[in-house]
Order: sequence, then structure tokens, then C-alpha cells
Amino acid sequence: MKSFSAFSSVPARLVLGAAAAFSLLACDPDPDVEPAEPIVETKTVFVVNEGSFLQTNAEISSFSKATNALVNRSLFNAANNRPLGDVAQNMAVRDSTGYIVVNNSNKLEVVNLRTFRSLATITGLKLPRYFAAASSEKGYVTETISYAAAAGQVSVINLKTNTVSKTIAVGKQPERLLVVGNRLYVTNNGGSTVTVINTETDAVEGTITVGDAPNSLVLDRNNRVWVLSSGRVVYDASYNIDYTLTSKGSLSSFTPGSLTASTRIFSTNQSQPGRLSINGSRDQLYYTFQGGVYRLSINDNDLPATPVFRRRNIYGLGIDPQDNTIYTGLAPSFSTAGKVVRYRNTGAAIDSFNVNIGPNGFVFY
Repeated sequence: MKSFSAFSSVPARLVLGAAAAFSLLACDPDPDVEPAEPIVETKTVFVVNEGSFLQTNAEISSFSKATNALVNRSLFNAANNRPLGDVAQNMAVRDSTGYIVVNNSNKLEVVNLRTFRSLATITGLKLPRYFAAASSEKGYVTETISYAAAAGQVSVINLKTNTVSKTIAVGKQPERLLVVGNRLYVTNNGGSTVTVINTETDAVEGTITVGDAPNSLVLDRNNRVWVLSSGRVVYDASYNIDYTLTSKGSLSSFTPGSLTASTRIFSTNQSQPGRLSINGSRDQLYYTFQGGVYRLSINDNDLPATPVFRRRNIYGLGIDPQDNTIYTGLAPSFSTAGKVVRYRNTGAAIDSFNVNIGPNGFVFY
């Protein structure tokens, strides 16, 4: 049987197809509330809406925790009178500035968080994925370059001039990244390593071997880094998963400064774990797996057998660091509005609201 490998950084819309449109009950979208002059208050949750591939309908929605209501479904367009772009992959915040990675537009949008007006547009990136700031002067963006590329890169961003100052070669298909002290950790989703970069010199210090296809990472309260790997997914000629060749997911952890990780392997390769998140006290890990959201104490020896709650086709996951409310993004298709469903940390559903296409992540401001 002819087989080939694919990793989770390939856009999910290309894999899921139209079948996902029937996974959720259809509902009428909520009416938009679009202020003429958007003003973003604190206690806001930003929802990253990926949008449709090869379209320019990516967006950021804003939800008020003060009123428990959607404030603006299309915040960027309302503030700037232009589309955000093609595939919003990620948003990160540094002080009063937001950084939005627009993957298929090959750019980084820089916005004022109070007004959400664009401060700068950093162009010329090569399939950018995720952003992290090391300081008020320096940030980093992971870039795939191309899906056929044997290696990716990290662009170093001067946050004072909003320009690219240099690039750093890393592993294949780099994804999420994390700054800990004076080191930057980059997950290489097209392989099984994490690249370690010194943020003072921008030199690569080494790599850490983890599981196949690392996709997300967090720092816990004991200053230990956790890395979730989905496992290497292999497809046959009909683009069905070949489970005889697909590897199991894994959860690795290491202490900053070390180049060695300890790894736990998931029990099955029938599902790929993803979207690793952490609570506000940084002692509980959350991730999606087998049609649900799972929680693991950083002190537990074994992976949990049962989820906090079950919900299939979760496309985005975030944990509010203030009250541990669980936010999930649902994408019934990549041509219709998505939905956010909020849960208590007990697993009980709180409410839901409609957003834009493909809600894939959350920023708590």
C-alpha cells in the first residue's frame, strides 16, 4: 500500500473536508453588534477566527467577561475598515499591543489593543504560524516556509521598528513557541524535536527530542516545560489514515536548561492529542483527545482515562487564567460561522455564542 506522512500543521480544513459540516446542529447566527469606534475594555476575550482558506475573511471577535456577551464579531474590520486577511493563525499580546499572525497572507498585523487599530503590518513572512515576545523590543515568529521545505525558520522581529531583523533556521514545520527566561523553545511539528534558542544571542543552543509531531507547549508553576505531540499521522493513497504506520501521541516534559525530556505515550493512535493549555495557577494541564477535553495535574504520574467533558470536533481551546473557565471553538465548516462554547472547570456547559469562521484560539486580556 502506498503511504505518505502528514503532520498537524497542514491546515485542518484540507483534511476535514465537508463531512465536518454535519458534526454540529445548525443554528441561526446571533445579530452582530458593531460599534462605529471599537473600544476594547479590560476583561475581554479575543477569539481568533481563522476564516476560509484562500479568502480574506479571517477575523478577531471580542467577548466581554464583564457582561458575558459578544461585543464585536468582526473587530478588526470595524476598527480598520479593511479585511484582516487570509487565515488568522494566532494572536498574542505584549503590554498594550496585539500581534496577529495571518498565515496565508504571509504577514503579522500589529494592533493597539484599546482601539484595535493597526499600528503596523509586517510583510514578507513565509507561511507564519505563531508569535511570542521575548521583551518589549524583540519578538519571534515561526514560519513553515513551504510544506515541502525540509526545514523551517524563526524570524526575529524588532518590536520598536516592526521589522524583521534576522532569521534563524529550525526544524521542519515549526509551530508554537515559548519564551522561558533567556531561552526560546520552538516545537518542530514536522519531526520530533524542540529547538532551543538563546534570546540574547539568537543562537541555537541545541534540540530536545520529544514525541512525533510536537504541536504545543506550556510552562508550569514548577518552571517545567510540557510539550504535547500528536503523533506522526500517515495516510494511504485514498487519504485515509493508515493506523498500522501512524504513531501514538505523547506528552513530554523537561527543565529549562536541560536538553533531555521525559515522555509519556498515549494509549492509542486512533486519536491525536492537541491544543495543550494550562490553568491560571499553572498546575493543571488541559488538552483535546478522543472527542473530549482532558485535564492532568502536573503531579500526576499517569495520563487521565476520562475527560472533563466530551465534545467532538473542538477546533480551539483556551483556559481563562483568572477563573479557569474553559473556552472551546467549534468549526462546523470553513464556509459558515463558528461557535464558542464555555464550560466550568467541572465540565458543565455555561453558554455559547456565534463568532466567525474557524475559531481556533483565545487571548485573555
